Amino acid sequence: MAFNVVLQTTTSEKNRMDKTITDIATYSGTLRADTSIVDPVFLIECDLTSVVNANYLTVQAFGRSYFINNIRSMRAGLVEFSCHCDVLSSFKAQIRQNHAIMHRSERNWNLYLNDGSLKVKQNPSITTHKFAETFYGVYSYVLILAG
Repeated sequence: MAFNVVLQTTTSEKNRMDKTITDIATYSGTLRADTSIVDPVFLIECDLTSVVNANYLTVQAFGRSYFINNIRSMRAGLVEFSCHCDVLSSFKAQIRQNHAIMHRSERNWNLYLNDGSLKVKQNPSITTHKFAETFYGVYSYVLILAG
């Protein structure tokens, strides 16, 4: 299977979906041995000094982006990249299509879901309405309680 590996650098936080990415270099290759899709290891023939600042890479054939955990020089001109899948960036389109009730959100708070971090106040609200006529000739009381 032939594919391209795009070495990149990013200064964005790991828990950010939309990262600011700068491409460093693109290398093409083929799979020669079994590899993990979640934690792949790539051996790339390149100069170590040109890729030493890489901390991110994308493999379009896998449909995923990866954090580079470790860069090792195997010999002159051969560099090993140990990676781990960036789930948020790889699946951000699917994540954004989900609809859910969030227990905790940093911007949109749901006052009906008390998560303990938003201070809510309990104030009784009493409203009295007088009816013009009685029910069936006798007085009746209607009590509505919400809470």
